[in-house]
Amino acid sequence: MNKTPAFCLALLLCALGTACGEGAGSAEPRQRPAVVVETRLVSLQPVARSAEAVGTLLGNESVTLTAKVTERVSAVHFEGGEVVREGQTLVELINQEQLALLREAEAKLEETRLQLQRLVSLGAQIATAAEIDVARMRVNASEAVLEALRSRLSERTIRAPFTGIVGFRQISVGALLTPGAVIAELDDIDPLKLEFTLPEHLLSQVAVGDAVSARSAAWGDMPFRGAVTRIGTRIDPVTRAFTVRALLGNEQGRLRPGMLMVVDVSLGASAAIVVPETALLQSGARSSVYVVDAQSVARRVSVQIGRRLPGAVEIRAGIDPGDRVVTSGQLTLRPGVRVREARAANPPAAMRTAS
Repeated sequence: MNKTPAFCLALLLCALGTACGEGAGSAEPRQRPAVVVETRLVSLQPVARSAEAVGTLLGNESVTLTAKVTERVSAVHFEGGEVVREGQTLVELINQEQLALLREAEAKLEETRLQLQRLVSLGAQIATAAEIDVARMRVNASEAVLEALRSRLSERTIRAPFTGIVGFRQISVGALLTPGAVIAELDDIDPLKLEFTLPEHLLSQVAVGDAVSARSAAWGDMPFRGAVTRIGTRIDPVTRAFTVRALLGNEQGRLRPGMLMVVDVSLGASAAIVVPETALLQSGARSSVYVVDAQSVARRVSVQIGRRLPGAVEIRAGIDPGDRVVTSGQLTLRPGVRVREARAANPPAAMRTAS
């Protein structure tokens, strides 16, 4: 039987097609290449705990200067806003009458003392014991009168009871002062008391000596540091909060009583799981991370986040110490994909230690 060239070509093509089909059917499917990522081993780390509140500054010592007697002002020795020292004279009242009475009492005391000395020197031949006792009582009485007059005279001089900054004066020379009339305010501003409230559930976590850092709108992010000195003895039944008092250093006098402060109270440290911020994936309100298992397969795990720290975030639930999370390259990942750890030529020492 004669076969034409066309027939032979068709048989050849058919044989080649069959061979190719058999070869394709016997080959295994190719695996997807592993995704290169960077990972970090999860471990417990000490995390500082703190509570934030809003407080008000009070003077370490504060007083309203007033007069005790009704009298006119004879001299004023301050203008307001300056620092005054303990015992410094601030206001003087008219005291001529009291000075005259004081000189009279001093003379009377001197007279009674001389009489007592004469009787004692003459002895029992001239003066009886009763006469000497009466003379001695007259001396004691004169001393008491003199002391009372000195006390009244001191009430006509208003002095600073402690070192501090005095407020604007409310009086002038010649003004008639009456008991209770305000002369000025005096505050000791170094240190300053800071009072704020914390919720009831923090009562067991706050202790005397805890560090405090406060900031004011007047000074931006400048921190003013101090420590807790007192904790309130009662819980407010309405707000369910308790009062805390701290002392803040104010050596440069930047702060003033009455200022509003944002307070950060240190509550110690506790062990917590912390991962880099780059490991966190956010989808709406849902937070998740990629965890790499022993077979180098990535799976996406939902987590509950806590406080955010500089460059890191606290994880309260979802992963455990010893898990390996993806910190870089997870944007190209899908659950179930194999991963491969990136190997830098010269990784930083800090990264080698952390991993």
